[in-house]
Amino acid sequence: MKQIIVIIFLLNAFLYNKSLGQREFHINVLNPPKKVIPGGHFTLFFELENLEKNQKIVEESLILPDNWQIILSKKLDKDFENPKYLYTVSTSTTSISGKYPLTFVVTNNDGTKVSTQFIIEVVNYRKIEIVPLSSYEYVREGDSLHLEYLIHNSGNINEKVKLRTTRGKIQLKYDTLTIEPNKSIQVRISQIVPKTQSNYWLMSNDLYVTMRDSINPVINFTSVPVYSNQSKKNDAYLRFPIEVGIWYSHFGTSRGVSTSYQFDIRGSGYLDFKKTHHLDFTVHGPNQINLPTLGNYDQYTLNYSYKNKTNVNLGDYLLSFNNLMEFGRFGRGLRIEQKLKHTGFSMFYLQPRFFPNQRETYGGSFYLKPKENLKYSIDFLSKKSKYDKDWFISKFIGLTANYQTNSLFLTSEATVSFANNKIDFGLFNRVYYHFKKLNINSDIVYAGKNFHGFYNNSWQSVNSVNYYIFKKLSLGAQSNFTRVNPSYDFSTLNTSPYYSNNSFILNYDIKPSTRLMLSYNFEGKEDKQRIKQFYFREQYARVAYLINSPKFNLWSETRVGQAKNLLVSTDDFRSTQSIRSVVQPQAKVLPWLWLGTFFEYQRNAKFSNTNQLTNYFYYGGTSRVTLGKTFNASFSYRNNYAPDELVQKRSFVDLTAELELKSHKISVVAGRAFIPNYSQTNENNLFFMLKYSLKLNTPIRKNKHLGSIKGHISGPSNVKKDGILIRLGDKKFLTDENGNFYFNDLVPDKYYITLDKSTIKSGIVTDKKGPIEVEVVAKGINEISIPLVNSGGISGKIIAQNNDSNNTNTTNKKNPVILVKLFNEQENFITKVNANSEFSFSEMKPGSWKVEALIQGNQDKFVIENPSQNIIIESEKLKELSFTMLPKERKIYFSNINVQLRSKE
Repeated sequence: MKQIIVIIFLLNAFLYNKSLGQREFHINVLNPPKKVIPGGHFTLFFELENLEKNQKIVEESLILPDNWQIILSKKLDKDFENPKYLYTVSTSTTSISGKYPLTFVVTNNDGTKVSTQFIIEVVNYRKIEIVPLSSYEYVREGDSLHLEYLIHNSGNINEKVKLRTTRGKIQLKYDTLTIEPNKSIQVRISQIVPKTQSNYWLMSNDLYVTMRDSINPVINFTSVPVYSNQSKKNDAYLRFPIEVGIWYSHFGTSRGVSTSYQFDIRGSGYLDFKKTHHLDFTVHGPNQINLPTLGNYDQYTLNYSYKNKTNVNLGDYLLSFNNLMEFGRFGRGLRIEQKLKHTGFSMFYLQPRFFPNQRETYGGSFYLKPKENLKYSIDFLSKKSKYDKDWFISKFIGLTANYQTNSLFLTSEATVSFANNKIDFGLFNRVYYHFKKLNINSDIVYAGKNFHGFYNNSWQSVNSVNYYIFKKLSLGAQSNFTRVNPSYDFSTLNTSPYYSNNSFILNYDIKPSTRLMLSYNFEGKEDKQRIKQFYFREQYARVAYLINSPKFNLWSETRVGQAKNLLVSTDDFRSTQSIRSVVQPQAKVLPWLWLGTFFEYQRNAKFSNTNQLTNYFYYGGTSRVTLGKTFNASFSYRNNYAPDELVQKRSFVDLTAELELKSHKISVVAGRAFIPNYSQTNENNLFFMLKYSLKLNTPIRKNKHLGSIKGHISGPSNVKKDGILIRLGDKKFLTDENGNFYFNDLVPDKYYITLDKSTIKSGIVTDKKGPIEVEVVAKGINEISIPLVNSGGISGKIIAQNNDSNNTNTTNKKNPVILVKLFNEQENFITKVNANSEFSFSEMKPGSWKVEALIQGNQDKFVIENPSQNIIIESEKLKELSFTMLPKERKIYFSNINVQLRSKE
């Protein structure tokens, strides 16, 4: 018994001493990444230190967060003291941002377990992809076009996205959606193909997807060929559009009620097939009511243009010669303009109609254009003017220069005048300059006391500078000093008060459709009429907010400051409170209806002769109705205006409506307007006009250079060739028993022929891609043949396989969206693989094709082993093929070079 106890004691001592001599080993993580993206890959190296030779690692494991996967694991050094291990890890595509623990555990042969834990951070990853899922070979005018798009969230956060299209309508209840990570939504955009003047054109469809907190949308554009339902140049006659109508007018003023009936004939079009001679004319009259401000006057105009280089205006026209001599004068006379390659000239004579202080006016200009962006001219004008009840002749001669680049626009005028034996001059200069973040604008006008052009004894200086500090934030300053005396026609009455404004402005573009504006202003305004309605100076802080979106618009403004009323009879021009607040929202309540309101509040003493604070309330509303091209109408109402706004024509009630039915058009214009005049008897005028017009497309010449198309349907004997409907724009022809068809009296041009598929037997297709382009020549017969063939088809399947080599695990991988494209040099088609991983193409033209499988949304996780295959489609046969889809692998290649990795101490 004693011997047994001694043996046990000695054995325990031996084992105890041995354990005291054994070194403890530990694990080094040599290169852990600090940050990774969801769905990404990274590689880890682990090294064991202080491992005894008699210690053997029997098990090692890497513990990962949920849905993370080990792509590859490998022991690098099996025969060394410090073994190393390599792991390639794939993160989950749905891993949200945050810090994730990973643990590496090893167990040796005596059962000892050693582990180390480290942290890897997953960052926010945002990515939205747009994939078109449908395609059209072509569409026709008036068709309903429906395009499908797949929007895939490849990021790791929930994305709230806003959808927008400039073409058509998105078929969703809401245009703002939330898409979860690695999820997709499918949307449809529908639009009606519009009509144009072309036989063939490309219609674009777009989809804008904007993520929250982002101003840069993800955009996809798709183009679809469009063919006209009517051949635009198929008419054998040259037609001149003419509109004939009658107007009834009713006007009510303080002087009584007046009515009138007027005829109205207008025409505009080319006089020859080559489009070198163009004519437009207006015959409107007679002149029964003398109210030019409301546009109710007679007009007789004839305008002729030859190759857009020679222009002649005869009768009533608006003369806009230049800014200083004559900026806008309506009258009766003659104007001729001739453009040459680098030079040109113009001459005119005008008898003004609505400005009694001016009579015979004539002049001309000669210009030189050495470069496309540079132009000089010398100008001359003479007119008979009235000033202080005296008539005299004024003559002007001046120089004008225009220069334009991508960043600079410059117009300068210098004019000398001779009148009443006195010489004076005028200057005009306009500059717009843009350089990177800087914008500068400047308008300067000067006219001397003896300068009797469009301006007289006038000064104007309007300057602004704006600088974008950041992309959304800009800082600016503006100075406006205006003391002008323009000689407006009665048709554009404006008393042009003296005005000054100096301001400092801060603009913040919150969104592309939303802007916030802050400013501080120093403003002054003085009425020029003999009995002044206002004369004040004020300074105020201003905040304005603007929204301009497809369905809602808003303008709001608030001013708070101090004002001095300079109309008061005393010398005590004390400052008083000045407040102004405006709110003007507009909303699209129905697809065809906009409604808006207006409210303004002012509290000031600017318009009081006793300098007393007064409250002013102004309100109104607007509406707008649009029913396609058939009917549109608008209505607005406002109760009143502030006194300093009644310096030009103002509308209290305004109604316009227009109904158009084919060649008939009925228009209504009505309202109540304020019209200032020189007699100080400002009137609130009520007017009503009813217009009826008939549109005529009058033939004026027949084209003698017409051509024809003679066609034939060919194909196998078992293919029926008669009774097939052939379309050429709006022309149709049913083939005879031999498959022949004809189109005669065609204007020389390119045409597009299509076959109505409903009249062709199932399983039969054309051997040519349609529509078929045909070039028609003058006095010629273009013969074409359209072969019909028996079609074939393709049936295919996507086979998904798992590759378990190198510890690959694919159980958590979701199959992606797969598109299959069938194409050759002339045609291409696309389809989406269904839920059963199947796809097909039916009724295809026999021949050599290429089939390509494309992965959408999960390209980094899967790969098509054989993505592109060549195939021959045969008549009346269904070809079968398949594609193999595998999880994408990270391949690592090892070299014989021994690299020693050590962690930093």
